[in-house]
Amino acid sequence: MNRNKNRRGWTRWCWWLLAFSVLLMGSAAAFTLVVDPYQIYHPMLGGHPRFNRYLQRFSVPGLARTANYEIAIAGTSMLQNIPNSSVERLCGGKAVNLCMAGASIHEEALTLRLVLQHPGTKTAILTMDYNSLSGGAIEPVLGVDFVFPAYLYDDSILDKFPYLLSFDSILTSYRALRSPLREGETLDSDWPWKFPDTMKFEAAHAVEGIDPRAINRGFGMSNLNLESMKAAFSANMFPLLSGNKTVKIHFIFPPYSILVWHDYAQRGQIPVYFAFKKWLMEQSERFGNVDMVDYQDRADIITNMSLYADIYHFNEHITEQLVHSACTGEAVLTRGNFNARTQSLLRLVQSTDPAAIVKEARGKP
Repeated sequence: MNRNKNRRGWTRWCWWLLAFSVLLMGSAAAFTLVVDPYQIYHPMLGGHPRFNRYLQRFSVPGLARTANYEIAIAGTSMLQNIPNSSVERLCGGKAVNLCMAGASIHEEALTLRLVLQHPGTKTAILTMDYNSLSGGAIEPVLGVDFVFPAYLYDDSILDKFPYLLSFDSILTSYRALRSPLREGETLDSDWPWKFPDTMKFEAAHAVEGIDPRAINRGFGMSNLNLESMKAAFSANMFPLLSGNKTVKIHFIFPPYSILVWHDYAQRGQIPVYFAFKKWLMEQSERFGNVDMVDYQDRADIITNMSLYADIYHFNEHITEQLVHSACTGEAVLTRGNFNARTQSLLRLVQSTDPAAIVKEARGKP
């Protein structure tokens, strides 16, 4: 009798524990779902969404799903430094910036998939950054020191439990309602990924720490080969481009500074990148609503180091030019102008000296 009594007591205790656990988890999930700090299901309730450049990969899928936009900008940091209101002024439609610093081609494709699913999308403007192809076909690459939250980008309901039930999500929901802003956070939904003030756009700052004899020493960029670049783009982008018939898609080759091209020359990468660019331009003709906007031969931009914070990143006025060209159909790369433009860039590299460029930049305020 005592044994049966103890068994009933133990069973009752287990049921109470289970009920309490279910109630606790249900309450936590409901709290996260109602507040929805990353706006995965709806615009945030009870407060204002916070944006942190280091957590772009958590904010982007929610913005892609629930923001009100017709024009989406996605890809790497090359296009992140522009207000949505500027895109609206330049292109004539509500815009959202979905860029992620150091994004891989896989991450860019996951974002584009959400953009194409969004019912109001008319235009997508994407970066075509060579470095984004350095991780192969699917692996995230630069700037990621945490596990990529792939579950936030897919359409499955079951795998959203890490978002709804994690302590980080609960804490983020609470902080969004109660806590003051932390360093690096902003409530500015118009310009959420603005470059920090430490990124000074001036020639001397752009060449800081650069060794003109080995430019890549401080960056550690990978050497790429043509076949792996083709495979990475094909595996990630072709299924999306083939299935899209309505959204106009512009890939932008950004204007890296002339020192980047000298780095490519030092590492023998220029022929590889030119061959990839030609292949991609030819592939874009298959789809009808895809083009390539190319600013890499713009001598007036790439030789002016005062426009750069480092040898890759240019100021927001250049970003505005890129977006405007995409929306107006300017600077599009075609079979008719490809050879002339690439040869112009090659001659510019061959006729300039990286040591002289660095020396001149260091003498400028």
